[in-house]
Amino acid sequence: MTRREEVDRSFEGKAVLEKLLTQSGSVADAEDVAGAFKKAIEEGVPAPVVIQALWEDEPRFETPDDAARLFGNLLGLYDLISEGKKVDLGSAATAKVKREKATKPEPYDAKEGPTDAFIESAWRYFDDFPKERQKFEHAFENRQDMLILWLDDSGLDDASFALARHLVGEVFAMLELGGRKLESINESMVPKKATLEALPRALSEWIEDTLYEAETDDEKPLPKAEVEKVRGVVARAVNALWSR
Repeated sequence: MTRREEVDRSFEGKAVLEKLLTQSGSVADAEDVAGAFKKAIEEGVPAPVVIQALWEDEPRFETPDDAARLFGNLLGLYDLISEGKKVDLGSAATAKVKREKATKPEPYDAKEGPTDAFIESAWRYFDDFPKERQKFEHAFENRQDMLILWLDDSGLDDASFALARHLVGEVFAMLELGGRKLESINESMVPKKATLEALPRALSEWIEDTLYEAETDDEKPLPKAEVEKVRGVVARAVNALWSR
């Protein structure tokens, strides 16, 4: 997940919360959340721990506003329960909303590159259609085998190589999903120096967010020095893809 900004801690009711939960990929309902919050408060467990457990994988959102609204509703509900206030979750007009599957995003502008909206749509599409995502993974392995070999020979340790390969593979998938047909890249096509700033802004920021997550991971954070190495290697590889 990307860095979270301050949210409005306001519970808008069962119907709104369950719609947002369903759209984000959670199978929990409002009663599940309220029960988990009550138990957490009794045991002294902080709200973020409970919220993180509402998804088997990372939550997905169409827009940053949807993410802020969901977390605001969750925190608002937590506040009400922690303050001992009565919360009515029994309304008959609060049936779960079935989240519609994502549609394939429209191609991005060839000169401007992927936008924030395109990247969000791409991940929802890949989440909902894993076989489509797998096709791009196979294409990356088969057509970019020389680029993968270059990554492997770049001097990164195992964890850093895995992150670099993941990032380059995901960029490959997004670019191809958006209409590009990327040719095979060999070592001679990789620039000696490159920066992420030379890429489309949304793409650069997505890579930076992923690097930030790796560096601040609670369980196995990647050392800052390794993150810098990965940033340099990925910048060169992705610029090679983008410039073709």
